[in-house]
Amino acid sequence: MRVDANLSALNAIGLSQQVTANNVANANTDEFKASDVRLETGPEGQGVRVSEIHKDTSPGPVMPYPDLEVGGDSAVSDVVEGSNTDYVRETVHMIRDENAYAANVQAIRSQTELVGQFIDEVA
Repeated sequence: MRVDANLSALNAIGLSQQVTANNVANANTDEFKASDVRLETGPEGQGVRVSEIHKDTSPGPVMPYPDLEVGGDSAVSDVVEGSNTDYVRETVHMIRDENAYAANVQAIRSQTELVGQFIDEVA
């Protein structure tokens, strides 16, 4: 595997982390629809790249939407759809991405060390 294949994976994983961060940041936003990054093998079977950013269109929970306070009490007269962000799924995505990122960084580090050793032996 070449270093540029690992770099393409790092870029794809970085985008996945950004999408996950956006989902978590909007978890309390009414009607927010979470997204996830779909990855695929890169060109010539090398590396990883983003195939699509998929929006989850499943409904979020129905939540009461309180009216303005009337006489010190808030009255619920309407409902709103909450965000469909799933904290457990987002946590799993973050752990997966962290491990994949670390593995690709280690692969780049190992390749760089091997090239350095080769150059030292040839010189």
